[in-house]
Amino acid sequence: MTVEPELIPGIYNYCDRWCERCPFTSRCLQFRIEAEERESGEALKEFDALNAQFWQEMGEALVQAMRFIREMALREGIEPDDLQKETVLSQPPESFHRNAREHPSATAALVYAGMVNEWFAAMDELTESGDSILTNPPPHLEEPLQVIRHYQYFLYPKIVRAVEGRMIEPDAAGNEPESDASGTAKIVLIAIDRSLAAWSLFYPDYPSQEDSTLSILLHLDRLRRSLEVVFPAARSFIRPGFDAEIL
Repeated sequence: MTVEPELIPGIYNYCDRWCERCPFTSRCLQFRIEAEERESGEALKEFDALNAQFWQEMGEALVQAMRFIREMALREGIEPDDLQKETVLSQPPESFHRNAREHPSATAALVYAGMVNEWFAAMDELTESGDSILTNPPPHLEEPLQVIRHYQYFLYPKIVRAVEGRMIEPDAAGNEPESDASGTAKIVLIAIDRSLAAWSLFYPDYPSQEDSTLSILLHLDRLRRSLEVVFPAARSFIRPGFDAEIL
């Protein structure tokens, strides 16, 4: 297949698998193949512009999430240094995958998925109308809800993949900005950032769930900090298209 000049080679290798929200669909070969018969090139460009605006708004919400976390820490008497919980990699065993699944960060991702389910289940019990917030959310929370649900089960398998790469190459994978482990970890960190931002938008609307919402924010923040310790070069990984302008 002839690659068109405007396509970004390899952009799909380190994406979050959420084509509906990607601002680069018009430059992704994988998406173009799947959507060739559904949308024109011009429609794709308009689609991308809308999604770029959406993620900019979510980025602003992340600042608010960090403020909530700091406020909770102060209220609970938690020192800023205590928010960061480092995790330690075990020695590479015979089965990398088994131990990657048991890594504290992977376990924390599974705990988070359960916390999300518990939060929405508790909300359904409190709703007098009988409508589930999952199927009938307030209009202004529809998009944050999509973010939360999309990344709820996304974190765990990506963390397992990143940790496997770190275990196979313990001296390089975590410290090399261009290693596959760093690239995968960066996708996880971005997903956590976006989840934090989405939860911060839920927080003001549900005061009865204040404690559980803040617990989720704190759990995600600790997971993020932990991953940044295990993969110190992850934030520096340059993803094709997303992190560098490609003409």
